[in-house]
Amino acid sequence: MKILAKLSASPLLSLGLSTLLVVGSCSNKHLVSISVTPANPSVTQVGQTLQFQATGTTNHPNAGREVLTSSAIWSSSNTSVATIDKSGLATATGCGQTTITAQDANVMGQTALTSSCGGSGGGTPVLQSINLYPGNPTIPQIGQTTQFIALGAYSPASVSNDLTSLATWASSDVAVATISPAGLATAVSCGTSTITAQYQGVLAQTQLTIACTVPPTPVLQSITLYPSDPTIPQLGQTTQFIALAVYSPPSNKNDLTSVATWASSNTTIATVSNAGLATAVSCGSTTVTAEYLGVVGQVPLTVQCTGNQTLQSITVLPASPTIPQIGQTTQFAALGTLVQGGQTDLTNSATWSSSNTQVATVGNTGLATAVSCGTSTVSAVSQNVAGTGLLTVSCASITSIELVVIKNGGNPSATTIVSLPAGISCGATCGALFNEGTGMQLIATPAPTSWTGCDQKSSDNTHCYFTLVPDAATQKTVTASF
Repeated sequence: MKILAKLSASPLLSLGLSTLLVVGSCSNKHLVSISVTPANPSVTQVGQTLQFQATGTTNHPNAGREVLTSSAIWSSSNTSVATIDKSGLATATGCGQTTITAQDANVMGQTALTSSCGGSGGGTPVLQSINLYPGNPTIPQIGQTTQFIALGAYSPASVSNDLTSLATWASSDVAVATISPAGLATAVSCGTSTITAQYQGVLAQTQLTIACTVPPTPVLQSITLYPSDPTIPQLGQTTQFIALAVYSPPSNKNDLTSVATWASSNTTIATVSNAGLATAVSCGSTTVTAEYLGVVGQVPLTVQCTGNQTLQSITVLPASPTIPQIGQTTQFAALGTLVQGGQTDLTNSATWSSSNTQVATVGNTGLATAVSCGTSTVSAVSQNVAGTGLLTVSCASITSIELVVIKNGGNPSATTIVSLPAGISCGATCGALFNEGTGMQLIATPAPTSWTGCDQKSSDNTHCYFTLVPDAATQKTVTASF
């Protein structure tokens, strides 16, 4: 206004005052207003704190909004009610109301803060802050997802602090990642985006990175056949084999049943189709093999000719695994024990269920998926016989446990031990890191005479099953004696 008055009084008005004013107004970006959030909040107790945020709006059409929380000058109109520090953190000092002001470049934003003095342990819990989990995560590939959780911090404390389904979620760059109203982020392209969750005027944020890393090509290490030691009780009856590959690095495309080359070492005892279906021809034993990319897996098959065998029990493995994070999975197996002896793999034929689908769901092949924190009993039922395992979704930080496998006796170079999930491929001694609570399988070739450290062993001693928990500090040791 001073420039306008001065030029109006000058004879230079004829030189083009309007042109000068237009150029001057477009060349400088300046702050227009400041918004202070949360708006008009309340605290219930003296000593309680509340974090304010200051967001500025400028006159520049492309500048957008600027966070001024750390640069603004904060003040309280009544410090006997509340004080506020230079970062915008207010502390209740008494009962009443005060005006909180954030000032930057002679522009002010204000809101009222009420201290109601509800009393110690009383009053309605007030949301102080929101924490997002996981913090600063990375999604490796486009199209993959990650589930965020928003937990509120209240004063006084409240047990109803899961805000995931209540918060308003946003992604700063939807070209990089989108996020659903339930906090599920989906990678769209490579880069970074800021994920925010807002509730009752309180805002939390974390950075999401889409790495677009190119994983190395998985190399086939071994093939495991299931069931591991089957029997067929009658001539003409069948059993279905499954071939699962062990890759390094691990791959989720490990079912080789339909692509492997199947064979029976003695076709007068049993034949096996291209899809792994074995048919009993006469009484006796044969070896069933599956070959793929030069790697061979094999198991013995016995045709007992002793009549129909009755299912005695079902063992669900692993017995008590832990999934650390929501959205992650674990694979269960169901091994049936027959009255006449031997085992049969019921993983794909049993009826699977979860006692608490709000904690975890389980598919018809035994793959369980974590839905929320807690525990659920996973059941496998066949022929009115049931087996169960306890699944825990811990929602805790992931702890790495070193699994050490030791081979005693025999010729170390002539024996191998591999793991499911992949990571172990042993000479005399080997080890690898896995998440605590992981359901593990160790497969030895040939079968050892004994194992130590297993929760369960297969009848032919080739498989060792256990849930990974440390037996010393952050280490677990399993020993195979040959």
